[in-house]
Amino acid sequence: MAQAKKTKERFELQIEQRSEFGRKAAKALRRNGFVPVNFYSGGEEAQSYVMTETHLRDAMHSGEQIFNITIDGEQRRAMVKDVQWHPVTDKILHMDFFGVRLRDIIEIPVAIIANGLAIGVQEGGVLQQPIHEVVVRCKGEDVPDSIEVDVSELNIGDGIHASDIQSDVYEVLLAEDITIISVVIPQKMEEPVVEVDEDDLEFEDEEGSESEDGEKKEAEADSEEK
Repeated sequence: MAQAKKTKERFELQIEQRSEFGRKAAKALRRNGFVPVNFYSGGEEAQSYVMTETHLRDAMHSGEQIFNITIDGEQRRAMVKDVQWHPVTDKILHMDFFGVRLRDIIEIPVAIIANGLAIGVQEGGVLQQPIHEVVVRCKGEDVPDSIEVDVSELNIGDGIHASDIQSDVYEVLLAEDITIISVVIPQKMEEPVVEVDEDDLEFEDEEGSESEDGEKKEAEADSEEK
């Protein structure tokens, strides 16, 4: 039901050594379309580089979790550890990459993608996906770019839980009974409640009784006159 998706070739990060530091230097880099980035790994001192913002956005939109990066002539792998965004322009201000070794056990967020058209949806149900991303624990070489879930066999009332997307190569760090995707019955629209003023109501029984009483009184008066 769930399948890990991995790209055959990793996205290659193009970096350049950073030569100038400080706030003014960082602003000048950003004005020229560059973003300051740091690369660090366990037991290693952080190193400073620069990348073009366009290239960084391409990397972010590649759908990959682990990237190739060349540090001092050595091919390495890295994952995004932290991103700072401009609060107004939504531009990338700074990014940290963390070096990943193939045998290292890491924890990393992975997107969940629903594939297919559920049977329940074809019958009028609604597909709900409250969770679009989960954290998995696995080796660096086993990190999936995404977890794809086939929902085509789901009927109304069926659901996919965290236990259904577990794998032999990674562990989903989420309680097993938590629902990831489900097909539910659509909520019916409530009929509007119309408020009626009692003064506007006409009660036929009461009017009828008043009419009958009036007729009786008139009949009694006529008989007395006679």
